[in-house]
Amino acid sequence: MIQFSINGQLVKEDKIDPNWTVLRYLRTKIALPATKEGCAGGDCGACSILMVEQDDSGVVSFQAMNACIALLGSIDGKSIITVEGLSAEGQLHPVQTAMVEHHGSQCGFCTPGIVASLAALYQNKIANKSVSAVTEHDIYQALSGNLCRCTGYRPIIEAAKAMGQYPGPSATAAISATPVVQFDPIAQQECRDGHLKASIDYEGRKLFVPESEDQLKLILKQHPNATLWAGGTDLGLEITQMFKQFEIIICLHKIKTLTEVTETEHAMKFGAMVSYTDSETHLAKHFPSFAMLIDRIAAVQIRNLGTLGGNVANASPIGDTPPVFMALEARVELSSSEGVREVAIDDFFTGYKQTAMNKGEYLSALIVPKLLSNQHLHVFKVSKRKEDDISAVLMAVRLDNKDGKIANARIACGGMAATPLRAEKTEASLNGADFALESFERAAQQIKYDYSPILDVRATPEYRLNVASNLIIKTGLQLFSPEVLVYPNHSALGVQ
Repeated sequence: MIQFSINGQLVKEDKIDPNWTVLRYLRTKIALPATKEGCAGGDCGACSILMVEQDDSGVVSFQAMNACIALLGSIDGKSIITVEGLSAEGQLHPVQTAMVEHHGSQCGFCTPGIVASLAALYQNKIANKSVSAVTEHDIYQALSGNLCRCTGYRPIIEAAKAMGQYPGPSATAAISATPVVQFDPIAQQECRDGHLKASIDYEGRKLFVPESEDQLKLILKQHPNATLWAGGTDLGLEITQMFKQFEIIICLHKIKTLTEVTETEHAMKFGAMVSYTDSETHLAKHFPSFAMLIDRIAAVQIRNLGTLGGNVANASPIGDTPPVFMALEARVELSSSEGVREVAIDDFFTGYKQTAMNKGEYLSALIVPKLLSNQHLHVFKVSKRKEDDISAVLMAVRLDNKDGKIANARIACGGMAATPLRAEKTEASLNGADFALESFERAAQQIKYDYSPILDVRATPEYRLNVASNLIIKTGLQLFSPEVLVYPNHSALGVQ
């Protein structure tokens, strides 16, 4: 059985297909149809709802998420709020009132998702008394994953700026409850002969929601071909757009050790279930250019669900974080009932969507060496729009300044091959060269020997090679002539 809260009401389910998404459940099982299905891929935001969490100190936070690709099993033990839970007894939520009075709703199809995203912003910024009004940057970021098909953004943004001027939400509204609900205690999963009982077993399809890595290892020993569900922001598309049905699913969100970030003198260790959102603050301390990339990955709804480990284990050639981890010489921690082993990330990707993981293993952590005082990291994402887009080229460059010479250059790119791939000939051109702009200009000519990119909807091979070559030069410019670089808006990673 799984249990979760929807608009303050405890719900328990044990007879439902493990492949159901949250959106399907809302619209067809419990008749909450305000949340809409648009793209079914996490791009348009029409399905946005709120996930409510309370930390150990009692602070409640609200995160917008895409219901269309969120697996129902992945909210086991969690609380969610839909737009139906924002108002009560005839009193609208301030976001709803602002949208009405500023004519922020056009055709209305996308409005529920837009309201949900702005409600998260309101609750986190205004309702907790941290600010009386939000900034334009806050608004743009909150709405980065919401598409208004009627191009009605001007009144929507005006409504967002004014939402702090209206009375707070009703005390009886579900969104005002703190905590939203107390979950009933459930006994640990039954273990017989070293096997764990599934949380849901429906017509032969099983859902497991382990609460510890020991439980996860037992399940994988019994079901080595099971599908591991981390954030599901890419895997969910196989259900919604490819209509795939998984026989055995293991949701990892309840395993606390996989959400931990630990730090030693020389390295940072990120549990595989650390979300993009939660990683950003940690990365900013030691890898600011990496942290800036997080702000360019998809949109808020995806970053709240997507995980670092999932992005790496998914082994997509267009994943945003693997090239950075490769440049940083990260190591991948793989665990199973047989023990724990570490693999250099250079050796982890073995082919298109293929990795060095054995059956029964799972990616438990990423170990990232900290930069030394003489090391530099530069990260670039090139895409057709600033956010919520797939990279045409993702490049990460790490190098040492050793007595005025370049040493240990590591350059990795995504979107240029079937796997994230190092630019070894370009690295060789840099190593031993003077730490000067001219060295980067010469090395840029080697990129064409490192990659043979394909033609797809995002770019031509010629474009990708030209961009990659220019990014090598741009690395030199950032080091030696940053004043000649003009960045759009607030992002030093702006669309190239």
